[in-house]
Amino acid sequence: MTRRAGLAATIALMGLALGLFAGARDLHAIEVKKDLYSGGGGAAASGGGGPTRPNPLTPALQKKLIETVESESDSYVADESEKKASGQIYVDLENGKLKYFPQNTGGKVQVSAKLEGKEYKGPSEGTGKGKATGKRRALVFKYRLDGQIWTETAKPAWEDVVEKGAKAAKASD
Repeated sequence: MTRRAGLAATIALMGLALGLFAGARDLHAIEVKKDLYSGGGGAAASGGGGPTRPNPLTPALQKKLIETVESESDSYVADESEKKASGQIYVDLENGKLKYFPQNTGGKVQVSAKLEGKEYKGPSEGTGKGKATGKRRALVFKYRLDGQIWTETAKPAWEDVVEKGAKAAKASD
C-alpha cells in the first residue's frame, strides 16, 4: 500500500512540475515569488519556453535588487492602500509579484523590475478587497548596476499588463 502511495505522490509531483514549466513562459523574465514584507527569502527562476538566457545577476545582486524595489515601492504601496480605504480603484501591490528583466548592454547590467498586481474597485464599507476590475497593472522600476549598487535610471511608471490571451486576440484583429 505504501508503494502505491509513493507512486501516486511521484506522479502528482511530476504533474505539478510539468504544469509549472508549461506556465513559466514570460518572455524569459525572472520572476520572484516573494511576499514583499515578510522578510523571507525570495526564489528566482528563469523563464522557460525557448532558449534560456543566462542570468547576469548573482544571488547577492538579486537580493539587493529585491531590497531596493521593496524600499522604493513603500510609498506606492501606501498610496494604493489609501485609495483602497477611500473606495477608489487601486492596485493590490501588497500581494503583487515582482518580475525582473536583466539586460547586459555594453558591459553595464540594466534591469527593468515590474511589481505587478490586480486592480480592484475599493470596498464601499471599508473592509475586504472590493471588486476586481479584471485588469492587472505593473509599477515599473528601471535600474543600472554601478559596482554593487542599484542606481535608478528612470522614475517608476505604471503600465497596463496585457495577458497572453489578450495579445493573441489583438494580433488576430
